[in-house]
Amino acid sequence: MKKIDLHIHTVKTVRDSDFVFSMDVLKRYIIDAEIDIAAVTNHNIFDSSQFRLIQQNIPTKVFPGIEIDLLSGHLLLISDGKDLASFEAKCNQVSSKIHNATDSITVEELKSIFGDLSEYLLIPHYGKSPAVKGTVFTNLLPYFSAGEVDSAKKFVRTMRNNQKLCPVLFSDSRIKEGMTEVPIRQTYIDCGEITLQAIKSCLQDKGKVFLSKQDGNKLFQIFENGQH
Repeated sequence: MKKIDLHIHTVKTVRDSDFVFSMDVLKRYIIDAEIDIAAVTNHNIFDSSQFRLIQQNIPTKVFPGIEIDLLSGHLLLISDGKDLASFEAKCNQVSSKIHNATDSITVEELKSIFGDLSEYLLIPHYGKSPAVKGTVFTNLLPYFSAGEVDSAKKFVRTMRNNQKLCPVLFSDSRIKEGMTEVPIRQTYIDCGEITLQAIKSCLQDKGKVFLSKQDGNKLFQIFENGQH
C-alpha cells in the first residue's frame, strides 16, 4: 500500500497567495506524513531546476507535473519524469499563454502542446472547484485516470457511484516557510512498483484506492495528531 499526494505547490504564481517555498518544510511533511509518492504541480509552470533539487533532497519518489488552467477548470498533468527538458519545454508553452488569473488554454492547445495525452497521468478537479466540466470533460474523459475531490465525504460518495471517476484526495498545499500544520489530505493506493503506469492502473480500479491504510474508506484521518 502506498500513500500518495500528487498535488503539491512549490512555486508562487498569479494563482497563489504570496508564499516562500521551504525545502525543509517539504521534507518534514514527506517524512512526518509518511508519503511514498509525491508530485510537484504548480499552476501553469514547471521549474526543472527546483524540481531536481527537490528530487535530491526528498526521501521519496517525486514526479514532475503541472496544474493547468483549462478553460473554466483545473487539470493536473503528471509526467513520468524520464525527459525533464522536454516536459519543461512543453510546460513553458503553457506558461507563455497564461499571464494572469483569468487566462487559460483550450483542449486543442493542450493536445497540441503535450501530444499523446495517454503518456501522462491526467486528474481533473472533479468534486472540487474549479471543476473541469461540460464538453471539456467529455473530450478528455478517455485520458482521465481519476478525479480530485476536496473532502473525505465527497471521496466516499464518489467512490460508491459506479458512474463516476475514481476519487482522489490530495493536500493541494503551498509548501512554505513558517508552515506548522502537516496536511492531512492524501490517498492510499494498492500499488507494488512505483511507476507512472502502475499508478495510473491503480487509480483506474476503485478496488485499489482508499482513504486509510488498514480500514479502507471506513476510517480516515481528520486531525493533525493522527486521530480518526
